[in-house]
Amino acid sequence: MIAVTQLSYVLGVAGLLVGVGIVAALLRTTRAETGAFAYLLVIPGFAAASYAAMALGVGTVVVDGYALPVPRYVDWLVTTPLLLGYIGYVAGSSRRLILGAGALDALMILLGLGANLVTGPARWGLFVASSLCYIGLLVPLYRLFPRDAAERSERRRQLFGVLQNHVGLLWLAYPAVWLAGPAGLGYVSGLGAVLVITYLDVVAKTPYVYFVWQHRHVFPATDSRATSADTSPDSSAVAD
Repeated sequence: MIAVTQLSYVLGVAGLLVGVGIVAALLRTTRAETGAFAYLLVIPGFAAASYAAMALGVGTVVVDGYALPVPRYVDWLVTTPLLLGYIGYVAGSSRRLILGAGALDALMILLGLGANLVTGPARWGLFVASSLCYIGLLVPLYRLFPRDAAERSERRRQLFGVLQNHVGLLWLAYPAVWLAGPAGLGYVSGLGAVLVITYLDVVAKTPYVYFVWQHRHVFPATDSRATSADTSPDSSAVAD
């Protein structure tokens, strides 16, 4: 089981490094405002480093008879606010709104980690609290960000819609896996949960940056070759 678990982590690293390569290509070949792509590199890059640590057995603790890889939660604490915040950036939302959504996201991750570190009724209480944070995130994701995105160009709204649904729908799988896994109802083995979550993590990040690659021309260029069609609707920076 340990060998299969480590193999899944290694495959996770490989899948996430594909995402790193996509962002590197964006930074190398696309003349767009720095904020459009620079922070994206952290998403697959930090996740790949976290999965490498898990493959080496770094940071894994045993709780209630099953192995808990703490680097996974460190990864989520860093990358999931960036995934969410970048959607707000594409929508043109304010920094205040983006930071608020990111803080709620971080709280969701910390409560989820707590639900894995304790036992008994407290575990379920923390899981419910974490799930409520996820429900709270649907407000900026499906109500507040779209309001700001409505003022962007049609092509930028298309990218916003793709990223919005990619995150909003895919993240539903995580609490379901927790419920079915060894920390929850125990219907899925620890190995099964590891395999599913590793797959979800790669799908959550590498296709995400690929979608940005596909829509890379919606961002304003930094030189005089930018056309009015690309710059006028989307040139507003994220502001307070």
